[in-house]
Amino acid sequence: MKRIIRYLNMAALAFVSVIAIGCSNDDEDSIQPPVTDTTNMVTLTTTISFGGESRTRALTPEGVKTFAEGDQIAIIYTNTSSERVKAVSNALAEGDITGGGKNARITFTLTNPVAGSVDYVYPAAMAKDDGTLNYSALCMQNGTLAPLASKLDCAKGTGTMTSSGGTFTLPTGVTLANQLAICEFTIKNSSGTEITGSITGLTLSDGTNTYTVSRAATAGPIYVAMQPVTSDKTLSFVANAAASSCYYKNVSGKDLAAGDMLPVNLTMTQGTTTNLSTLAADYEAQNGDMLTGKLAANHKISIAAGASVTLNGASINYDDSPALYGTFAGITCLGNATIIVSGTNYVKGFSSGYPGIFVPSGSTLTITGSGTLYAQGHDWGAGIGSGISNIAEVKDCGNIIIQGGTIWGTGGTGAAGIGSGAGADETPSSCGNITIKSSVTQVDATAGSGAQSIGRGDHSTCGIVTIEDSH
Repeated sequence: MKRIIRYLNMAALAFVSVIAIGCSNDDEDSIQPPVTDTTNMVTLTTTISFGGESRTRALTPEGVKTFAEGDQIAIIYTNTSSERVKAVSNALAEGDITGGGKNARITFTLTNPVAGSVDYVYPAAMAKDDGTLNYSALCMQNGTLAPLASKLDCAKGTGTMTSSGGTFTLPTGVTLANQLAICEFTIKNSSGTEITGSITGLTLSDGTNTYTVSRAATAGPIYVAMQPVTSDKTLSFVANAAASSCYYKNVSGKDLAAGDMLPVNLTMTQGTTTNLSTLAADYEAQNGDMLTGKLAANHKISIAAGASVTLNGASINYDDSPALYGTFAGITCLGNATIIVSGTNYVKGFSSGYPGIFVPSGSTLTITGSGTLYAQGHDWGAGIGSGISNIAEVKDCGNIIIQGGTIWGTGGTGAAGIGSGAGADETPSSCGNITIKSSVTQVDATAGSGAQSIGRGDHSTCGIVTIEDSH
Protein backbone atom coordinates (compact mmCIF):
# COMPACT_ATOMS: atom_id res chain seq x y z
CA MET A 1 0.00 0.00 0.00
CA LYS A 2 2.88 2.34 -0.88
CA ARG A 3 0.88 5.25 -2.28
CA ILE A 4 -1.69 5.20 0.52
CA ILE A 5 1.05 5.37 3.13
CA ARG A 6 2.72 8.23 1.25
CA TYR A 7 -0.51 10.24 1.29
CA LEU A 8 -0.92 9.70 5.02
CA ASN A 9 2.63 10.85 5.65
CA MET A 10 2.10 14.00 3.56
CA ALA A 11 -1.01 14.84 5.57
CA ALA A 12 0.91 14.38 8.81
CA LEU A 13 3.69 16.64 7.57
CA ALA A 14 1.20 19.38 6.70
CA PHE A 15 -0.32 19.12 10.18
CA VAL A 16 3.10 19.52 11.82
CA SER A 17 3.79 22.59 9.67
CA VAL A 18 0.58 24.23 10.88
CA ILE A 19 1.57 23.63 14.49
CA ALA A 20 5.01 25.10 13.89
CA ILE A 21 3.59 28.25 12.30
CA GLY A 22 1.19 28.72 15.17
CA CYS A 23 3.98 28.48 17.72
CA SER A 24 6.08 31.05 15.89
CA ASN A 25 3.42 33.70 16.50
CA ASP A 26 3.55 33.37 20.31
CA ASP A 27 4.82 36.30 22.34
CA GLU A 28 8.44 35.40 23.14
CA ASP A 29 8.15 37.13 26.55
CA SER A 30 5.03 35.26 27.65
CA ILE A 31 5.36 32.85 30.56
CA GLN A 32 3.68 29.50 30.08
CA PRO A 33 2.36 27.62 33.12
CA PRO A 34 4.20 24.41 33.95
CA VAL A 35 2.72 21.24 32.45
CA THR A 36 1.81 18.60 34.99
CA ASP A 37 2.32 15.03 33.82
CA THR A 38 -0.66 13.01 35.02
CA THR A 39 0.31 9.80 33.26
CA ASN A 40 -0.01 6.77 35.52
CA MET A 41 2.25 3.92 34.37
CA VAL A 42 1.51 0.61 36.11
CA THR A 43 3.63 -2.52 35.74
CA LEU A 44 1.78 -5.75 36.63
CA THR A 45 2.53 -9.47 36.51
CA THR A 46 0.13 -12.41 36.38
CA THR A 47 -0.20 -15.97 35.04
CA ILE A 48 -2.24 -17.43 32.19
CA SER A 49 -2.61 -20.92 30.71
CA PHE A 50 -3.78 -22.76 27.63
CA GLY A 51 -6.77 -25.03 28.08
CA GLY A 52 -7.16 -28.53 26.70
CA GLU A 53 -4.74 -31.30 25.84
CA SER A 54 -6.26 -32.48 22.57
CA ARG A 55 -5.23 -31.64 19.01
CA THR A 56 -6.62 -28.15 19.15
CA ARG A 57 -3.54 -25.98 18.80
CA ALA A 58 -0.54 -26.19 16.56
CA LEU A 59 2.90 -25.65 18.06
CA THR A 60 3.90 -29.13 19.17
CA PRO A 61 4.07 -32.07 16.75
CA GLU A 62 1.06 -33.49 18.60
CA GLY A 63 -0.93 -30.32 17.84
CA VAL A 64 -1.10 -29.09 21.46
CA LYS A 65 -0.56 -25.37 21.91
CA THR A 66 2.30 -24.33 24.19
CA PHE A 67 4.06 -21.10 25.03
CA ALA A 68 7.56 -20.56 23.67
CA GLU A 69 10.46 -18.37 24.71
CA GLY A 70 10.16 -14.95 23.05
CA ASP A 71 6.35 -15.08 22.77
CA GLN A 72 4.37 -11.94 23.58
CA ILE A 73 0.77 -11.61 24.74
CA ALA A 74 -1.55 -8.62 24.33
CA ILE A 75 -3.79 -7.25 27.06
CA ILE A 76 -6.82 -5.14 26.23
CA TYR A 77 -7.94 -2.85 29.04
CA THR A 78 -9.88 0.37 29.67
CA ASN A 79 -8.01 3.61 30.40
CA THR A 80 -9.10 6.78 32.19
CA SER A 81 -10.42 8.17 28.87
CA SER A 82 -12.88 5.21 28.75
CA GLU A 83 -11.05 3.80 25.71
CA ARG A 84 -10.25 0.14 25.13
CA VAL A 85 -6.54 0.04 24.40
CA LYS A 86 -3.82 -2.55 23.86
CA ALA A 87 -0.55 -3.19 25.67
CA VAL A 88 1.99 -5.89 24.81
CA SER A 89 3.76 -8.02 27.40
CA ASN A 90 7.47 -8.42 27.86
CA ALA A 91 8.82 -11.27 25.76
CA LEU A 92 8.56 -14.57 27.64
CA ALA A 93 11.81 -15.87 29.07
CA GLU A 94 12.55 -19.53 29.69
CA GLY A 95 11.83 -19.15 33.41
CA ASP A 96 8.37 -17.68 32.70
CA ILE A 97 7.09 -20.91 31.15
CA THR A 98 5.94 -23.84 33.27
CA GLY A 99 3.63 -26.83 33.15
CA GLY A 100 5.18 -28.34 30.05
CA GLY A 101 4.62 -25.08 28.19
CA LYS A 102 0.95 -24.75 29.11
CA ASN A 103 1.40 -21.95 31.69
CA ALA A 104 3.17 -18.59 31.48
CA ARG A 105 3.99 -15.69 33.78
CA ILE A 106 3.42 -12.41 31.91
CA THR A 107 4.36 -8.81 32.71
CA PHE A 108 2.62 -5.73 31.30
CA THR A 109 3.07 -1.98 31.66
CA LEU A 110 -0.32 -0.23 31.47
CA THR A 111 -0.92 3.49 30.94
CA ASN A 112 -3.70 5.16 32.97
CA PRO A 113 -5.66 1.94 33.60
CA VAL A 114 -8.99 1.68 35.37
CA ALA A 115 -10.43 -1.38 37.07
CA GLY A 116 -12.66 -3.58 34.94
CA SER A 117 -12.69 -6.27 32.28
CA VAL A 118 -9.45 -7.21 30.55
CA ASP A 119 -8.82 -9.54 27.62
CA TYR A 120 -5.63 -11.51 26.98
CA VAL A 121 -4.84 -12.31 23.33
CA TYR A 122 -2.15 -14.70 22.15
CA PRO A 123 -0.16 -14.08 20.03
CA ALA A 124 -0.04 -10.31 20.54
CA ALA A 125 -0.04 -9.60 16.79
CA MET A 126 -3.57 -11.02 16.54
CA ALA A 127 -4.96 -8.11 18.58
CA LYS A 128 -5.49 -4.70 17.00
CA ASP A 129 -4.87 -1.51 18.94
CA ASP A 130 -8.59 -1.19 19.75
CA GLY A 131 -8.73 -4.74 21.10
CA THR A 132 -10.54 -6.39 18.21
CA LEU A 133 -9.00 -9.54 16.77
CA ASN A 134 -6.88 -9.04 13.65
CA TYR A 135 -8.70 -11.54 11.43
CA SER A 136 -7.25 -9.87 8.33
CA ALA A 137 -3.91 -11.46 9.22
CA LEU A 138 -5.52 -14.76 8.17
CA CYS A 139 -6.28 -13.58 4.61
CA MET A 140 -2.85 -14.48 3.21
CA GLN A 141 -0.93 -17.48 4.58
CA ASN A 142 1.99 -19.63 3.45
CA GLY A 143 0.50 -23.02 4.31
CA THR A 144 3.18 -24.16 6.76
CA LEU A 145 2.62 -25.07 10.37
CA ALA A 146 5.33 -23.20 12.30
CA PRO A 147 4.49 -19.58 11.29
CA LEU A 148 0.78 -20.35 11.51
CA ALA A 149 1.25 -21.56 15.08
CA SER A 150 3.43 -18.70 16.26
CA LYS A 151 1.81 -15.77 14.43
CA LEU A 152 -1.81 -16.62 13.59
CA ASP A 153 -3.22 -19.38 15.79
CA CYS A 154 -5.20 -17.22 18.18
CA ALA A 155 -6.35 -17.80 21.77
CA LYS A 156 -8.22 -15.39 24.03
CA GLY A 157 -9.16 -15.18 27.71
CA THR A 158 -11.12 -12.67 29.81
CA GLY A 159 -10.91 -11.62 33.44
CA THR A 160 -11.37 -8.62 35.73
CA MET A 161 -8.64 -6.24 36.84
CA THR A 162 -9.24 -4.86 40.35
CA SER A 163 -8.02 -1.76 42.16
CA SER A 164 -7.73 -1.12 45.89
CA GLY A 165 -6.11 1.97 47.38
CA GLY A 166 -4.57 2.81 44.04
CA THR A 167 -3.01 -0.64 43.67
CA PHE A 168 -4.05 -2.61 40.59
CA THR A 169 -4.19 -6.41 40.39
CA LEU A 170 -4.57 -8.43 37.19
CA PRO A 171 -6.71 -11.58 37.20
CA THR A 172 -4.62 -14.69 37.82
CA GLY A 173 -4.90 -18.06 36.15
CA VAL A 174 -7.06 -17.02 33.20
CA THR A 175 -7.41 -19.84 30.67
CA LEU A 176 -7.06 -18.89 27.01
CA ALA A 177 -9.62 -20.45 24.67
CA ASN A 178 -8.90 -21.18 21.00
CA GLN A 179 -10.58 -18.83 18.53
CA LEU A 180 -9.77 -20.53 15.22
CA ALA A 181 -9.99 -23.84 13.43
CA ILE A 182 -6.94 -25.31 11.69
CA CYS A 183 -7.23 -27.56 8.66
CA GLU A 184 -4.50 -29.82 7.31
CA PHE A 185 -5.29 -30.25 3.59
CA THR A 186 -4.25 -33.09 1.35
CA ILE A 187 -5.42 -32.64 -2.26
CA LYS A 188 -6.15 -35.25 -4.92
CA ASN A 189 -7.35 -34.88 -8.50
CA SER A 190 -10.52 -36.57 -9.76
CA SER A 191 -8.49 -39.68 -10.64
CA GLY A 192 -7.44 -40.08 -7.02
CA THR A 193 -3.82 -39.05 -7.57
CA GLU A 194 -2.40 -36.88 -4.82
CA ILE A 195 -1.32 -33.49 -6.19
CA THR A 196 -0.65 -31.58 -2.95
CA GLY A 197 3.04 -31.23 -3.78
CA SER A 198 2.26 -29.37 -7.02
CA ILE A 199 -0.13 -26.85 -5.44
CA THR A 200 1.24 -23.29 -5.31
CA GLY A 201 -2.00 -21.54 -4.34
CA LEU A 202 -5.11 -22.53 -2.40
CA THR A 203 -8.03 -20.13 -1.96
CA LEU A 204 -11.03 -21.03 0.17
CA SER A 205 -14.11 -19.03 1.04
CA ASP A 206 -17.05 -19.60 3.38
CA GLY A 207 -19.13 -16.96 1.62
CA THR A 208 -18.05 -14.27 4.09
CA ASN A 209 -14.32 -14.75 4.60
CA THR A 210 -11.69 -15.62 2.00
CA TYR A 211 -8.31 -17.18 2.80
CA THR A 212 -5.44 -17.62 0.34
CA VAL A 213 -2.30 -19.71 0.67
CA SER A 214 0.64 -18.82 -1.57
CA ARG A 215 3.67 -21.08 -1.49
CA ALA A 216 6.31 -22.82 -3.55
CA ALA A 217 5.41 -26.29 -4.75
CA THR A 218 6.54 -28.68 -2.03
CA ALA A 219 5.62 -32.00 -0.50
CA GLY A 220 3.49 -32.22 2.63
CA PRO A 221 0.04 -31.02 3.68
CA ILE A 222 -1.20 -27.43 3.41
CA TYR A 223 -2.19 -25.86 6.75
CA VAL A 224 -4.81 -23.09 6.93
CA ALA A 225 -6.10 -21.23 9.99
CA MET A 226 -9.63 -19.88 9.68
CA GLN A 227 -12.59 -18.59 11.63
CA PRO A 228 -15.14 -21.24 12.67
CA VAL A 229 -17.62 -22.34 10.00
CA THR A 230 -21.16 -23.56 10.59
CA SER A 231 -22.83 -26.31 8.57
CA ASP A 232 -25.25 -23.92 6.86
CA LYS A 233 -22.38 -22.39 4.87
CA THR A 234 -20.77 -23.70 1.69
CA LEU A 235 -16.99 -23.85 1.54
CA SER A 236 -15.58 -23.10 -1.90
CA PHE A 237 -12.04 -24.21 -2.80
CA VAL A 238 -9.81 -23.29 -5.75
CA ALA A 239 -6.29 -24.71 -6.03
CA ASN A 240 -3.64 -23.55 -8.48
CA ALA A 241 -0.95 -26.01 -9.52
CA ALA A 242 2.62 -25.30 -10.57
CA ALA A 243 1.78 -26.66 -14.03
CA SER A 244 -0.60 -23.70 -14.63
CA SER A 245 -3.79 -25.62 -14.03
CA CYS A 246 -6.64 -25.08 -11.59
CA TYR A 247 -8.86 -27.35 -9.49
CA TYR A 248 -12.09 -26.57 -7.67
CA LYS A 249 -14.55 -28.07 -5.19
CA ASN A 250 -17.53 -26.94 -3.09
CA VAL A 251 -18.29 -28.57 0.27
CA SER A 252 -21.52 -28.11 2.26
CA GLY A 253 -22.88 -29.24 5.60
CA LYS A 254 -19.60 -29.23 7.52
CA ASP A 255 -18.88 -27.65 10.92
CA LEU A 256 -15.43 -26.29 11.75
CA ALA A 257 -15.40 -25.35 15.41
CA ALA A 258 -12.98 -23.12 17.27
CA GLY A 259 -10.19 -25.36 18.53
CA ASP A 260 -10.56 -28.00 15.82
CA MET A 261 -7.39 -29.22 14.15
CA LEU A 262 -8.60 -31.44 11.36
CA PRO A 263 -7.00 -33.43 8.55
CA VAL A 264 -9.04 -32.78 5.38
CA ASN A 265 -8.77 -34.82 2.19
CA LEU A 266 -10.03 -32.90 -0.84
CA THR A 267 -10.70 -34.58 -4.16
CA MET A 268 -10.96 -31.71 -6.62
CA THR A 269 -12.15 -31.34 -10.21
CA GLN A 270 -9.84 -29.76 -12.74
CA GLY A 271 -11.07 -26.42 -14.04
CA THR A 272 -10.68 -25.03 -17.55
CA THR A 273 -7.53 -23.15 -18.51
CA THR A 274 -8.36 -20.74 -21.33
CA ASN A 275 -5.81 -18.92 -23.45
CA LEU A 276 -7.56 -15.67 -24.32
CA SER A 277 -5.69 -15.41 -27.62
CA THR A 278 -7.64 -18.40 -28.96
CA LEU A 279 -11.17 -17.19 -28.15
CA ALA A 280 -13.64 -17.08 -31.02
CA ALA A 281 -16.61 -15.68 -29.02
CA ASP A 282 -17.57 -13.99 -25.75
CA TYR A 283 -16.47 -16.01 -22.72
CA GLU A 284 -18.04 -16.53 -19.28
CA ALA A 285 -15.47 -17.93 -16.85
CA GLN A 286 -16.78 -20.52 -14.39
CA ASN A 287 -15.67 -21.54 -10.92
CA GLY A 288 -12.12 -22.89 -10.98
CA ASP A 289 -11.26 -21.48 -14.42
CA MET A 290 -7.90 -19.94 -15.22
CA LEU A 291 -7.48 -17.17 -17.81
CA THR A 292 -4.12 -16.66 -19.45
CA GLY A 293 -2.72 -15.10 -22.62
CA LYS A 294 -3.64 -11.94 -24.52
CA LEU A 295 -7.13 -11.30 -25.86
CA ALA A 296 -6.90 -10.91 -29.63
CA ALA A 297 -10.47 -10.02 -30.65
CA ASN A 298 -13.51 -8.03 -29.48
CA HIS A 299 -14.90 -10.54 -27.00
CA LYS A 300 -16.65 -9.79 -23.71
CA ILE A 301 -15.03 -11.52 -20.73
CA SER A 302 -17.39 -12.26 -17.80
CA ILE A 303 -17.14 -14.14 -14.52
CA ALA A 304 -20.13 -16.25 -13.51
CA ALA A 305 -21.96 -15.35 -10.31
CA GLY A 306 -20.33 -17.02 -7.32
CA ALA A 307 -17.23 -18.10 -9.25
CA SER A 308 -13.57 -17.91 -8.22
CA VAL A 309 -11.37 -17.38 -11.29
CA THR A 310 -7.58 -17.12 -11.62
CA LEU A 311 -5.84 -14.56 -13.82
CA ASN A 312 -2.42 -15.94 -14.67
CA GLY A 313 -0.55 -13.74 -17.13
CA ALA A 314 -3.77 -12.48 -18.72
CA SER A 315 -4.03 -9.30 -20.80
CA ILE A 316 -7.44 -7.88 -21.75
CA ASN A 317 -7.54 -4.79 -23.98
CA TYR A 318 -4.71 -3.07 -22.12
CA ASP A 319 -2.84 -1.72 -25.16
CA ASP A 320 -3.55 -1.04 -28.83
CA SER A 321 -1.97 -4.13 -30.35
CA PRO A 322 -4.51 -5.05 -31.54
CA ALA A 323 -6.92 -2.17 -30.91
CA LEU A 324 -10.12 -3.69 -29.49
CA TYR A 325 -13.59 -2.22 -29.11
CA GLY A 326 -16.78 -3.28 -27.34
CA THR A 327 -19.48 -1.80 -25.14
CA PHE A 328 -18.40 -3.57 -21.97
CA ALA A 329 -15.89 -3.52 -19.13
CA GLY A 330 -12.58 -5.32 -19.40
CA ILE A 331 -13.99 -7.95 -17.00
CA THR A 332 -17.66 -8.04 -16.05
CA CYS A 333 -18.56 -9.92 -12.88
CA LEU A 334 -22.13 -11.22 -13.05
CA GLY A 335 -22.55 -11.44 -9.25
CA ASN A 336 -20.32 -12.20 -6.28
CA ALA A 337 -16.87 -13.10 -7.60
CA THR A 338 -13.33 -13.81 -6.49
CA ILE A 339 -10.39 -12.96 -8.73
CA ILE A 340 -7.14 -14.70 -7.83
CA VAL A 341 -4.11 -12.95 -9.34
CA SER A 342 -1.05 -14.94 -10.32
CA GLY A 343 1.78 -13.56 -12.43
CA THR A 344 1.26 -10.14 -14.04
CA ASN A 345 -2.14 -9.24 -15.49
CA TYR A 346 -3.63 -6.30 -17.39
CA VAL A 347 -7.31 -5.32 -17.78
CA LYS A 348 -8.89 -2.22 -19.37
CA GLY A 349 -12.43 -1.16 -20.27
CA PHE A 350 -13.28 -1.57 -23.94
CA SER A 351 -14.76 1.84 -24.73
CA SER A 352 -15.37 5.27 -23.24
CA GLY A 353 -17.07 5.24 -19.86
CA TYR A 354 -16.45 1.56 -19.07
CA PRO A 355 -14.39 0.41 -16.07
CA GLY A 356 -11.53 -2.05 -16.13
CA ILE A 357 -13.30 -4.50 -13.78
CA PHE A 358 -16.99 -4.20 -12.86
CA VAL A 359 -19.06 -5.96 -10.19
CA PRO A 360 -22.84 -5.26 -10.08
CA SER A 361 -24.58 -3.38 -7.28
CA GLY A 362 -25.51 -5.69 -4.40
CA SER A 363 -22.61 -8.07 -5.12
CA THR A 364 -19.04 -8.24 -3.82
CA LEU A 365 -15.77 -8.63 -5.69
CA THR A 366 -12.82 -10.05 -3.73
CA ILE A 367 -9.33 -9.77 -5.20
CA THR A 368 -6.68 -12.03 -3.70
CA GLY A 369 -3.54 -13.95 -4.60
CA SER A 370 0.17 -13.15 -4.82
CA GLY A 371 0.43 -11.75 -8.35
CA THR A 372 0.08 -8.29 -9.89
CA LEU A 373 -2.98 -6.70 -11.48
CA TYR A 374 -3.10 -3.50 -13.53
CA ALA A 375 -6.71 -2.36 -14.01
CA GLN A 376 -7.53 0.75 -16.03
CA GLY A 377 -10.80 2.49 -16.75
CA HIS A 378 -11.53 3.71 -20.27
CA ASP A 379 -12.32 7.48 -20.29
CA TRP A 380 -14.58 8.27 -17.29
CA GLY A 381 -14.55 4.68 -16.01
CA ALA A 382 -12.86 3.50 -12.80
CA GLY A 383 -9.98 1.07 -12.89
CA ILE A 384 -11.90 -1.25 -10.56
CA GLY A 385 -15.50 -0.23 -9.87
CA SER A 386 -18.20 1.50 -11.90
CA GLY A 387 -18.35 3.37 -15.19
CA ILE A 388 -19.73 6.74 -16.19
CA SER A 389 -23.24 7.41 -14.89
CA ASN A 390 -24.97 7.67 -18.29
CA ILE A 391 -24.20 4.04 -19.14
CA ALA A 392 -26.89 2.21 -17.18
CA GLU A 393 -25.32 -1.25 -17.06
CA VAL A 394 -22.12 -0.07 -15.35
CA LYS A 395 -23.16 3.10 -13.47
CA ASP A 396 -23.60 1.38 -10.06
CA CYS A 397 -21.11 -1.15 -8.76
CA GLY A 398 -21.09 -3.30 -5.62
CA ASN A 399 -18.56 -3.84 -2.86
CA ILE A 400 -14.84 -4.28 -3.47
CA ILE A 401 -12.48 -6.17 -1.13
CA ILE A 402 -8.76 -6.25 -1.92
CA GLN A 403 -6.78 -8.57 0.33
CA GLY A 404 -3.85 -9.88 -1.67
CA GLY A 405 -1.48 -9.12 -4.50
CA THR A 406 -0.02 -5.91 -5.91
CA ILE A 407 -2.91 -3.94 -7.35
CA TRP A 408 -2.71 -0.87 -9.60
CA GLY A 409 -6.00 0.90 -10.33
CA THR A 410 -6.13 3.82 -12.78
CA GLY A 411 -9.28 5.83 -13.40
CA GLY A 412 -10.21 7.72 -16.54
CA THR A 413 -11.14 11.40 -16.54
CA GLY A 414 -13.24 12.13 -13.44
CA ALA A 415 -13.10 8.49 -12.26
CA ALA A 416 -11.56 6.91 -9.20
CA GLY A 417 -8.69 4.48 -9.52
CA ILE A 418 -10.74 2.11 -7.34
CA GLY A 419 -14.36 3.16 -6.76
CA SER A 420 -16.94 4.98 -8.85
CA GLY A 421 -16.78 6.42 -12.34
CA ALA A 422 -17.53 9.97 -13.35
CA GLY A 423 -20.96 11.52 -12.94
CA ALA A 424 -22.64 12.85 -16.08
CA ASP A 425 -25.77 14.92 -16.74
CA GLU A 426 -26.04 15.66 -12.99
CA THR A 427 -26.49 11.93 -12.33
CA PRO A 428 -23.92 10.27 -10.04
CA SER A 429 -22.19 7.00 -10.62
CA SER A 430 -21.91 4.92 -7.44
CA CYS A 431 -19.81 2.30 -5.73
CA GLY A 432 -20.48 0.18 -2.65
CA ASN A 433 -18.08 -0.21 0.26
CA ILE A 434 -14.36 -0.61 -0.42
CA THR A 435 -12.06 -2.52 1.94
CA ILE A 436 -8.28 -2.71 1.55
CA LYS A 437 -7.10 -5.45 3.92
CA SER A 438 -3.86 -5.22 5.86
CA SER A 439 -2.77 -8.48 4.18
CA VAL A 440 -2.45 -6.89 0.74
CA THR A 441 1.06 -6.47 -0.67
CA GLN A 442 0.50 -3.07 -2.28
CA VAL A 443 -2.34 -0.97 -3.65
CA ASP A 444 -1.52 2.00 -5.89
CA ALA A 445 -4.58 3.93 -7.12
CA THR A 446 -4.53 6.90 -9.50
CA ALA A 447 -7.63 9.03 -10.04
CA GLY A 448 -8.79 11.20 -12.91
CA SER A 449 -9.41 14.91 -12.34
CA GLY A 450 -11.93 15.71 -9.60
CA ALA A 451 -12.03 12.13 -8.29
CA GLN A 452 -10.60 10.33 -5.28
CA SER A 453 -7.88 7.73 -5.75
CA ILE A 454 -9.92 5.22 -3.74
CA GLY A 455 -13.56 6.21 -3.36
CA ARG A 456 -15.88 8.45 -5.36
CA GLY A 457 -15.53 9.72 -8.88
CA ASP A 458 -16.19 13.34 -9.84
CA HIS A 459 -19.86 14.19 -9.06
CA SER A 460 -20.37 10.59 -7.95
CA THR A 461 -20.76 8.65 -4.71
CA CYS A 462 -19.08 5.82 -2.84
CA GLY A 463 -19.82 3.83 0.30
CA ILE A 464 -17.48 3.40 3.24
CA VAL A 465 -13.77 3.16 2.39
CA THR A 466 -11.78 1.14 4.94
CA ILE A 467 -8.00 0.93 4.68
CA GLU A 468 -6.81 -1.44 7.36
CA ASP A 469 -3.49 -1.46 9.11
CA SER A 470 -2.03 -4.40 10.98
CA HIS A 471 -2.34 -2.90 14.49
